[in-house]
Amino acid sequence: MIQSFGRLLKAEWRLYLHNKMNKRGVVDPIAQTFHVVPNVFADSMLKELLAELGQLKSCWVRGDNEWRRGFAIGGHELKEFIKGEWLDYLNSSDFKSRVQEATGIPSLEYVSVKDTNRISLLLYKGVDGGDGIDWHVDGSIYLGERWAGIITLVEKTGEDSAKLELEQNGSVAPFPKKELTNSLVLFRGDHIRHRVRPMLDGEERIVISLLFSDWPRMTLNPFLRLYQSKVNKAFYNNPRL
Repeated sequence: MIQSFGRLLKAEWRLYLHNKMNKRGVVDPIAQTFHVVPNVFADSMLKELLAELGQLKSCWVRGDNEWRRGFAIGGHELKEFIKGEWLDYLNSSDFKSRVQEATGIPSLEYVSVKDTNRISLLLYKGVDGGDGIDWHVDGSIYLGERWAGIITLVEKTGEDSAKLELEQNGSVAPFPKKELTNSLVLFRGDHIRHRVRPMLDGEERIVISLLFSDWPRMTLNPFLRLYQSKVNKAFYNNPRL
């Protein structure tokens, strides 16, 4: 029991220092890898998913703040609105195995269902409907490694490269737009600088955002939790963790 308590204290201190250094732009150079899993959904499942998106027009929450100007549906709301097979698949052991195999981390799991960022939908539309933060690294409220996942569903733009960009050890890694549709990009968003390039008039981008950890235990630090609650409010109009 004492050893377990000591492990928690060390992890909490490490997480506090990590977030503090993140704000200064200091990241771990050995945590710069990312992975791409192609063909996430079968054709029939993807078709069902895209059709269901068309029925969610009244469910999107519009952000209008320094972090977010696009639209989103948080994980708590998704469970209420979505009945499709694709959501069941994302929660299946088969999909989890693909994530674990891609990263080489057998202990990688979704974060708690209490976290609205576990599975969410993000919509970027037009000049005023994108991100407002440009290049950045994410904060973390988990004691283990934090892995972000992005599945691109729709990317209607006039460019050949995808809007998502990762900066790996100082170099930008572009993704060909055609190759990224229905693919999952896995990366440690609290270590790899990333952004979504500004949207232009008439452009649209829809993605599924996922969150994983190899030790998905949420911090007890009230300041980190309060900050994440503010982020959730900005994205989903729901501060719940």
